[in-house]
Amino acid sequence: MSFFLLVSCEKKCVTFTAEERKAADSVVKSVAGVDSLSLLQKRLEKKGDKLGSIVALREWGKLLRGESRFEEALSVHSKGQQQAEAIGDTLELVMALNNIGTDYRRMGVLDLAQDYHYRAWMLCKECTDTSYVARKNRVVSLNGLGNVYMTLGNFERADSVLRLALAGEQRLNSAVGQAINYANLGSIFERHGKIDSAWVYYRKSMALNTEAENELGIALCHTNFGSLYEKARQYDKATKEYEAAYQLMKASKDEWHALNTLIALAGIYHVTGNNAKKMEYLSNAKAMAERIKSPEHLADIHTLYYKHYMQAGDYRSALASYEKATVLQDSVLNIEKVNRIQNTSLNIERNRQVREMDAAKQTLEEERAARNVGFAILGFALLILIGALVIFLYLQRIHRRNHLELKKMAAMRENFFTNITHEFRTPLTVILGLSRDLQEVDSVETKEKAQVIERQGKGLLALINQLLDISKVKSAVGRPDWKNGNIVAFLTMIVEGYHDYARSHNIDLQMFAEGEIVMDFIPDYVVKVMNNLLSNSFKFTPAYGKIRILVKRVDEQLHIAVSDTGKGISKETLQHVFEPFYQDENNTQHVGSGVGLALVEQIIRAVNGSITVDSELGKGTTFHISLPVSNRCQQKVSLEAEKNTPVLPETAVELTDSSSEDNDCRLLIIEDNRDIAAYIGSQFASSYAVSYAENGKDGLEKALELVPDLIITDLMMPGMDGLEVCRQVRANEIINHIPIIIVTAKITEEERIRGIEAGADAYLSKPFNADELCTRVEKLLEGRKLLQAKFATLPAELKKTEEQEDNAPKDVDLRFLARLSSIVYMLLSSNKDVDVTNIASHMCMSSRQFYRKVNALTGYTPSAYILRLRIKRAKTLLANSPQLSLGEVADKCGFTDYSNFVRAFKNVCGVIPTDYRREHCP
Repeated sequence: MSFFLLVSCEKKCVTFTAEERKAADSVVKSVAGVDSLSLLQKRLEKKGDKLGSIVALREWGKLLRGESRFEEALSVHSKGQQQAEAIGDTLELVMALNNIGTDYRRMGVLDLAQDYHYRAWMLCKECTDTSYVARKNRVVSLNGLGNVYMTLGNFERADSVLRLALAGEQRLNSAVGQAINYANLGSIFERHGKIDSAWVYYRKSMALNTEAENELGIALCHTNFGSLYEKARQYDKATKEYEAAYQLMKASKDEWHALNTLIALAGIYHVTGNNAKKMEYLSNAKAMAERIKSPEHLADIHTLYYKHYMQAGDYRSALASYEKATVLQDSVLNIEKVNRIQNTSLNIERNRQVREMDAAKQTLEEERAARNVGFAILGFALLILIGALVIFLYLQRIHRRNHLELKKMAAMRENFFTNITHEFRTPLTVILGLSRDLQEVDSVETKEKAQVIERQGKGLLALINQLLDISKVKSAVGRPDWKNGNIVAFLTMIVEGYHDYARSHNIDLQMFAEGEIVMDFIPDYVVKVMNNLLSNSFKFTPAYGKIRILVKRVDEQLHIAVSDTGKGISKETLQHVFEPFYQDENNTQHVGSGVGLALVEQIIRAVNGSITVDSELGKGTTFHISLPVSNRCQQKVSLEAEKNTPVLPETAVELTDSSSEDNDCRLLIIEDNRDIAAYIGSQFASSYAVSYAENGKDGLEKALELVPDLIITDLMMPGMDGLEVCRQVRANEIINHIPIIIVTAKITEEERIRGIEAGADAYLSKPFNADELCTRVEKLLEGRKLLQAKFATLPAELKKTEEQEDNAPKDVDLRFLARLSSIVYMLLSSNKDVDVTNIASHMCMSSRQFYRKVNALTGYTPSAYILRLRIKRAKTLLANSPQLSLGEVADKCGFTDYSNFVRAFKNVCGVIPTDYRREHCP
């Protein structure tokens, strides 16, 4: 249920559901303590929970008032009032006004208390909400007004208001609310001297408080009982009731109510002559009243002090106490304040009547104004209508002119594309003609190159034709050649052209149709659509796969489904398959590249049809075409006149790696276009061993397996691109020494910089000059040979200081050799076998990777380089350890045979160990 609330006379409506209010109350009431509520309110306000913030302020202020911190409670409740007014929530606004009125009553500011309770009551009267909370608010307002009137001594009006409040609490079935009003009415009877009636109402209040387990109410009832016993001079019973009330009050932080009981106890002990008890309670009451700043209670306390000092004969102190009591009593209630309170009541009522009269006048004026506005709007609408008609006619004229201009521009664009296509086709005709002539020569190499030229030329020609077709369809220049006939027969003729190719590649091709379907269609469009879809299906369907074409008519729609059991398309790619030149990053075969599917979509849209695609990786793809069926064309289609040449997928060039020994110089070419890869490989096949990879992932795996001497990679590749290949290579200790050349069509300065940052040694743009590529390769390999010579002459170990200081990527090779030296010396020191396999295992490499890495860095085989490390150690021992015999030196360097040690030492150093020691260790 929603609460539709009216705020003041503006009748501003807001809505909060009962569930929202209940949830906010539940969150706030689950928090105990003033500090916790303060933190919760700030968090809710910061989060933007306006209702929660208002509820938190309401309960926070109540806790402060319960602890007699009235000024703080007033500040908190005032903030809650402001927030309730800001969002137009009448329920919370009324509660805030009542709480502020109660705060002022506790502080003794009765005129403001009456004003806030009265405003709350008036809002309740104007509000149309009949919920429990709204009715409870109204009763609380009346109860507050009744308490103000009681304090003023206007018992007749207080009785009237409190009885209305009691009736309201009875309708709400609120035990605590009834108990409060019964106690207040009993107090009025007590003031009038009607003790019997007072007992009846006080006992009803006690019964209801006991039923509700309301300790504060029970304590107040004991105080009321004590007051009646005191008036009946039954002082023992009165004392007993007061003491019972005080014991209950001790556990409460409500010092305002506790003061009534303390003052009553002091008064009864004054009457009974127990001065010690009287002064004890008076002292406690005075300290408490001053702490909570209650002038009403302080007036009663100083009155008792006056009586005490008079009884004791201390007239000076009695006079001082009397004067204080009088001043305090006047601050709570004087003639000026009473008049102001009464005037406030009259002004509020008078203002309400004035508002009602003003509202009636305003309604009358609005009705008159509405009639005048109606006539004005009618006249204005006629003017707008006339103006709109003039503008419409003008826009129609402009639209016709623009349409003619657009048709003219479309014709110019079509003519441009036709001319530029002709210009492309002329050199392509020569290229294709010469490539066919070259295929007739006897040279196998020339034939293969001519076939590549023809294949690439045909691809370029097909792309040009498709771009021209898209232009024609978009521009809608000329009239499409509509014909009428059996479209099933026409589709069968197209599919028949692919049967031979399907059989030769072991692909099951079938077409299913539900009888003849005669309709209007454009034969050229149908051919282009089916050729593109079937060509794609054959391109991605493996041997023993299936391709199905389903044709059926549903009402006035023709449905064509072309499905295959190929590789499928990822969900990310499906939404892009009809975009020109889009490439699926997860497939190495360029799914969706080119403009074929974009042309298909343009054609289908041009004939008011629709095309969708469903696909699942590993299961296949299905294209769904829906076309409207119509039979308005008179010209019949002739199957004999319409010819179709199937667009068959080109057979890709098979790339095979060169067979070679480990000591051969090997190049790795990473390129997803096989023709380009074959062309690059042909430039180096006579001089180097060449290996191929079709994507970055496979290329990285081959690089780790073969450890080539140089890598040539494309930049744009599916999956892992060329930049990532560079980064992975430079991050791998096994292959980080390999030079890398990037060959790409991206030639901007930014791309070059990114390539160099990734670790590329050279960056060539497509189309590249073969001589430049060969020169780059040769120079990079020559540079590696120079480094090999340098590494061969450098000390086998790096100094520790150098190793700590040199962290640049160019020093990774030196660190690798240093690590290799450390492992060799460690094995020698441990008297373990120093062979290539054992050292490769310690280096976390295969024997082949270790061989290729060491050979690439030093120019030596691993065995030869390890031998040099052993001789290096022998030289050190011979020069620095004269106490060792030559046999011991040979043994510490891993030589089991002394003659082998001498021969190896002489081969490396040019002298025998004896002569070396004589020269270096005199």
